[in-house]
Amino acid sequence: MGFIRKHLSAEGLHQCVRNSLNKEKLLECKNTAISWQDCVMSGLAVFGLKFPSLLQFERSKNEATIKTNLRNLYHVNKAPSDTYLRERLDILERDILRRSFKTIFALLQRGKVLEGYQYMGKHYLMPLDGTGQYSSNKVHCKNCCEKHHSNGEITYYHQMLEAAIVHPDRQIVIPLAPEPIVKSDGDNKNDCERNAAKRLLKDFRREHPHLKVIVTEDGLAVNYPHLSLLDELDMEYIVGVKPGDHEFLFDWIKQQMCH
Repeated sequence: MGFIRKHLSAEGLHQCVRNSLNKEKLLECKNTAISWQDCVMSGLAVFGLKFPSLLQFERSKNEATIKTNLRNLYHVNKAPSDTYLRERLDILERDILRRSFKTIFALLQRGKVLEGYQYMGKHYLMPLDGTGQYSSNKVHCKNCCEKHHSNGEITYYHQMLEAAIVHPDRQIVIPLAPEPIVKSDGDNKNDCERNAAKRLLKDFRREHPHLKVIVTEDGLAVNYPHLSLLDELDMEYIVGVKPGDHEFLFDWIKQQMCH
Protein backbone atom coordinates (compact mmCIF):
# COMPACT_ATOMS: atom_id res chain seq x y z
CA MET A 1 0.00 0.00 0.00
CA GLY A 2 2.89 2.34 0.68
CA PHE A 3 4.09 1.98 -2.91
CA ILE A 4 0.64 2.78 -4.28
CA ARG A 5 0.19 5.82 -2.03
CA LYS A 6 3.60 7.21 -2.97
CA HIS A 7 3.80 6.50 -6.69
CA LEU A 8 0.26 5.79 -7.92
CA SER A 9 -1.61 8.63 -6.25
CA ALA A 10 -2.58 11.61 -8.43
CA GLU A 11 0.34 13.64 -7.07
CA GLY A 12 2.76 10.75 -7.55
CA LEU A 13 1.65 10.14 -11.13
CA HIS A 14 1.91 13.82 -12.01
CA GLN A 15 5.41 13.96 -10.56
CA CYS A 16 6.27 10.83 -12.55
CA VAL A 17 5.17 12.53 -15.76
CA ARG A 18 7.15 15.66 -14.90
CA ASN A 19 10.29 13.64 -14.12
CA SER A 20 10.03 11.73 -17.39
CA LEU A 21 9.71 15.00 -19.31
CA ASN A 22 12.80 16.38 -17.58
CA LYS A 23 14.80 13.53 -19.13
CA GLU A 24 13.99 14.74 -22.63
CA LYS A 25 16.50 17.21 -24.00
CA LEU A 26 14.74 20.01 -25.87
CA LEU A 27 15.95 23.49 -26.60
CA GLU A 28 13.94 26.19 -24.88
CA CYS A 29 12.64 29.15 -26.85
CA LYS A 30 14.60 32.34 -26.28
CA ASN A 31 13.20 35.18 -24.21
CA THR A 32 10.66 33.10 -22.33
CA ALA A 33 10.30 32.23 -18.68
CA ILE A 34 7.95 29.32 -19.38
CA SER A 35 9.52 25.91 -19.87
CA TRP A 36 8.12 23.38 -22.30
CA GLN A 37 7.63 21.04 -19.31
CA ASP A 38 5.31 23.63 -17.77
CA CYS A 39 3.42 23.75 -21.08
CA VAL A 40 2.92 19.97 -21.18
CA MET A 41 1.85 19.79 -17.54
CA SER A 42 -0.53 22.73 -18.06
CA GLY A 43 -2.06 20.84 -20.98
CA LEU A 44 -2.52 17.84 -18.69
CA ALA A 45 -4.11 20.09 -16.07
CA VAL A 46 -6.67 21.35 -18.60
CA PHE A 47 -8.06 17.81 -18.74
CA GLY A 48 -7.45 16.87 -15.11
CA LEU A 49 -9.14 19.97 -13.74
CA LYS A 50 -11.94 19.63 -16.33
CA PHE A 51 -11.70 23.00 -18.04
CA PRO A 52 -14.21 23.15 -20.92
CA SER A 53 -11.74 25.01 -23.16
CA LEU A 54 -8.27 26.51 -23.30
CA LEU A 55 -9.87 29.95 -23.17
CA GLN A 56 -11.47 29.10 -19.83
CA PHE A 57 -8.08 27.86 -18.60
CA GLU A 58 -6.57 31.19 -19.65
CA ARG A 59 -9.22 33.10 -17.71
CA SER A 60 -8.90 30.98 -14.56
CA LYS A 61 -5.19 30.18 -14.29
CA ASN A 62 -4.41 33.15 -12.03
CA GLU A 63 -7.17 32.43 -9.51
CA ALA A 64 -5.74 31.51 -6.12
CA THR A 65 -7.20 27.98 -5.99
CA ILE A 66 -6.22 27.15 -9.58
CA LYS A 67 -2.68 28.49 -9.10
CA THR A 68 -2.31 26.36 -5.97
CA ASN A 69 -3.54 23.23 -7.77
CA LEU A 70 -1.26 23.87 -10.74
CA ARG A 71 1.72 24.27 -8.44
CA ASN A 72 1.02 21.47 -5.94
CA LEU A 73 -0.68 18.84 -8.14
CA TYR A 74 0.91 19.44 -11.54
CA HIS A 75 4.20 21.05 -10.49
CA VAL A 76 3.69 23.98 -12.88
CA ASN A 77 5.96 26.88 -12.06
CA LYS A 78 4.36 29.30 -14.53
CA ALA A 79 1.27 28.58 -16.61
CA PRO A 80 1.27 29.73 -20.26
CA SER A 81 -1.47 31.59 -22.07
CA ASP A 82 -3.82 29.57 -24.26
CA THR A 83 -2.14 30.85 -27.46
CA TYR A 84 1.37 30.16 -26.19
CA LEU A 85 0.30 26.71 -24.98
CA ARG A 86 -0.92 25.80 -28.47
CA GLU A 87 2.24 27.11 -30.12
CA ARG A 88 4.57 25.15 -27.85
CA LEU A 89 2.66 21.88 -27.89
CA ASP A 90 2.12 21.95 -31.66
CA ILE A 91 5.85 21.59 -32.33
CA LEU A 92 6.42 18.65 -29.97
CA GLU A 93 6.99 15.27 -31.60
CA ARG A 94 4.72 12.51 -30.34
CA ASP A 95 7.70 10.39 -29.22
CA ILE A 96 8.52 13.04 -26.60
CA LEU A 97 5.38 12.06 -24.70
CA ARG A 98 5.82 8.28 -25.06
CA ARG A 99 8.29 8.12 -22.18
CA SER A 100 5.60 9.25 -19.73
CA PHE A 101 3.19 6.51 -20.77
CA LYS A 102 5.93 3.88 -20.61
CA THR A 103 7.17 5.07 -17.21
CA ILE A 104 3.68 4.96 -15.67
CA PHE A 105 3.07 1.51 -17.19
CA ALA A 106 6.30 0.28 -15.57
CA LEU A 107 5.13 1.65 -12.21
CA LEU A 108 1.86 -0.25 -12.55
CA GLN A 109 3.78 -3.44 -13.24
CA ARG A 110 6.13 -2.86 -10.33
CA GLY A 111 3.23 -2.12 -7.97
CA LYS A 112 1.44 -5.35 -9.03
CA VAL A 113 -1.52 -3.27 -10.22
CA LEU A 114 -1.30 -4.66 -13.74
CA GLU A 115 -1.81 -8.22 -12.49
CA GLY A 116 -5.40 -7.35 -11.55
CA TYR A 117 -6.15 -6.81 -15.26
CA GLN A 118 -5.21 -10.32 -16.39
CA TYR A 119 -7.99 -12.03 -18.30
CA MET A 120 -8.46 -15.21 -20.34
CA GLY A 121 -5.30 -17.18 -19.60
CA LYS A 122 -3.32 -14.30 -18.07
CA HIS A 123 -3.69 -12.14 -21.17
CA TYR A 124 -4.51 -8.44 -21.16
CA LEU A 125 -7.44 -7.11 -23.17
CA MET A 126 -6.32 -4.23 -25.42
CA PRO A 127 -9.09 -2.55 -27.44
CA LEU A 128 -8.09 -0.33 -30.37
CA ASP A 129 -10.30 2.38 -31.85
CA GLY A 130 -10.06 5.70 -33.61
CA THR A 131 -11.49 8.94 -32.27
CA GLY A 132 -11.86 12.47 -33.56
CA GLN A 133 -10.21 15.41 -31.83
CA TYR A 134 -10.92 18.42 -34.02
CA SER A 135 -12.93 19.44 -37.08
CA SER A 136 -13.36 22.74 -38.91
CA ASN A 137 -14.21 24.08 -42.37
CA LYS A 138 -11.97 27.12 -41.90
CA VAL A 139 -9.23 26.77 -39.27
CA HIS A 140 -6.53 24.27 -40.16
CA CYS A 141 -2.81 23.54 -39.99
CA LYS A 142 -0.29 21.70 -42.17
CA ASN A 143 -0.89 18.47 -40.25
CA CYS A 144 -4.68 18.42 -40.72
CA CYS A 145 -6.32 15.58 -42.59
CA GLU A 146 -8.73 16.74 -45.28
CA LYS A 147 -12.17 15.57 -46.38
CA HIS A 148 -13.21 16.95 -49.77
CA HIS A 149 -16.98 17.23 -50.27
CA SER A 150 -18.92 17.11 -53.54
CA ASN A 151 -19.91 20.77 -53.19
CA GLY A 152 -16.26 21.80 -53.16
CA GLU A 153 -15.98 22.41 -49.43
CA ILE A 154 -13.12 20.96 -47.40
CA THR A 155 -13.36 19.73 -43.82
CA TYR A 156 -10.08 19.82 -41.89
CA TYR A 157 -9.78 17.43 -38.99
CA HIS A 158 -7.49 15.65 -36.54
CA GLN A 159 -7.96 12.06 -35.39
CA MET A 160 -5.95 9.58 -33.37
CA LEU A 161 -5.91 5.86 -32.71
CA GLU A 162 -6.09 4.94 -29.04
CA ALA A 163 -5.37 1.72 -27.15
CA ALA A 164 -5.83 0.81 -23.50
CA ILE A 165 -5.58 -2.12 -21.11
CA VAL A 166 -9.06 -2.92 -19.80
CA HIS A 167 -10.88 -5.51 -17.73
CA PRO A 168 -14.65 -6.18 -17.83
CA ASP A 169 -14.89 -6.02 -14.02
CA ARG A 170 -12.90 -2.80 -13.58
CA GLN A 171 -14.03 0.77 -14.19
CA ILE A 172 -10.49 2.17 -14.47
CA VAL A 173 -8.59 1.59 -17.72
CA ILE A 174 -4.86 1.96 -18.37
CA PRO A 175 -4.32 4.16 -21.45
CA LEU A 176 -1.36 3.55 -23.72
CA ALA A 177 0.42 6.15 -25.85
CA PRO A 178 -1.99 7.24 -28.63
CA GLU A 179 -1.03 7.27 -32.29
CA PRO A 180 -1.94 10.36 -34.36
CA ILE A 181 -3.63 9.70 -37.68
CA VAL A 182 -1.77 11.95 -40.12
CA LYS A 183 -2.51 13.29 -43.59
CA SER A 184 -0.25 10.75 -45.31
CA ASP A 185 -2.12 7.77 -43.82
CA GLY A 186 -4.77 7.75 -46.56
CA ASP A 187 -7.94 9.25 -47.95
CA ASN A 188 -10.48 7.02 -46.23
CA LYS A 189 -11.22 5.79 -42.70
CA ASN A 190 -10.05 2.23 -43.39
CA ASP A 191 -6.61 3.22 -44.68
CA CYS A 192 -6.08 5.89 -42.04
CA GLU A 193 -6.76 3.64 -39.05
CA ARG A 194 -4.95 0.68 -40.62
CA ASN A 195 -1.72 2.61 -41.21
CA ALA A 196 -1.83 4.24 -37.78
CA ALA A 197 -2.41 0.79 -36.24
CA LYS A 198 0.80 -0.48 -37.83
CA ARG A 199 2.83 2.14 -35.99
CA LEU A 200 0.95 1.77 -32.69
CA LEU A 201 1.17 -2.02 -32.56
CA LYS A 202 4.83 -2.17 -33.58
CA ASP A 203 5.77 0.47 -30.99
CA PHE A 204 3.80 -1.39 -28.31
CA ARG A 205 5.46 -4.72 -29.07
CA ARG A 206 8.91 -3.11 -29.11
CA GLU A 207 8.31 -1.56 -25.67
CA HIS A 208 6.55 -4.63 -24.22
CA PRO A 209 8.02 -7.62 -26.07
CA HIS A 210 6.70 -10.31 -23.70
CA LEU A 211 3.30 -8.97 -22.64
CA LYS A 212 0.46 -11.33 -23.58
CA VAL A 213 -2.38 -9.30 -25.06
CA ILE A 214 -5.67 -9.87 -26.83
CA VAL A 215 -6.39 -7.01 -29.22
CA THR A 216 -10.10 -6.27 -29.67
CA GLU A 217 -11.31 -4.29 -32.69
CA ASP A 218 -14.36 -3.60 -34.84
CA GLY A 219 -15.04 -4.71 -38.40
CA LEU A 220 -12.53 -2.30 -39.96
CA ALA A 221 -9.75 -4.58 -38.69
CA VAL A 222 -10.98 -7.64 -40.55
CA ASN A 223 -8.52 -7.68 -43.42
CA TYR A 224 -5.60 -9.93 -44.22
CA PRO A 225 -2.73 -7.38 -43.91
CA HIS A 226 -3.85 -6.24 -40.46
CA LEU A 227 -4.54 -9.70 -39.05
CA SER A 228 -1.23 -10.92 -40.47
CA LEU A 229 0.54 -8.10 -38.63
CA LEU A 230 -1.08 -9.19 -35.36
CA ASP A 231 0.10 -12.75 -35.98
CA GLU A 232 3.59 -11.48 -36.79
CA LEU A 233 3.69 -9.51 -33.52
CA ASP A 234 2.48 -12.55 -31.56
CA MET A 235 -0.77 -10.90 -30.51
CA GLU A 236 -4.08 -12.70 -30.05
CA TYR A 237 -7.17 -10.89 -31.29
CA ILE A 238 -10.96 -10.72 -31.15
CA VAL A 239 -12.59 -8.77 -33.99
CA GLY A 240 -16.23 -8.02 -34.65
CA VAL A 241 -17.83 -8.89 -37.99
CA LYS A 242 -21.28 -8.23 -39.46
CA PRO A 243 -23.03 -10.14 -42.25
CA GLY A 244 -23.52 -7.01 -44.33
CA ASP A 245 -19.82 -6.15 -44.30
CA HIS A 246 -18.37 -9.67 -44.62
CA GLU A 247 -20.70 -11.65 -46.85
CA PHE A 248 -18.03 -14.08 -48.04
CA LEU A 249 -17.09 -15.02 -44.47
CA PHE A 250 -20.70 -15.67 -43.44
CA ASP A 251 -21.39 -17.66 -46.62
CA TRP A 252 -18.36 -19.83 -45.83
CA ILE A 253 -19.58 -20.38 -42.24
CA LYS A 254 -23.01 -21.42 -43.50
CA GLN A 255 -21.40 -23.92 -45.88
CA GLN A 256 -19.33 -25.40 -43.07
CA MET A 257 -22.39 -25.73 -40.86
CA CYS A 258 -24.31 -27.51 -43.62
CA HIS A 259 -21.55 -30.10 -43.93
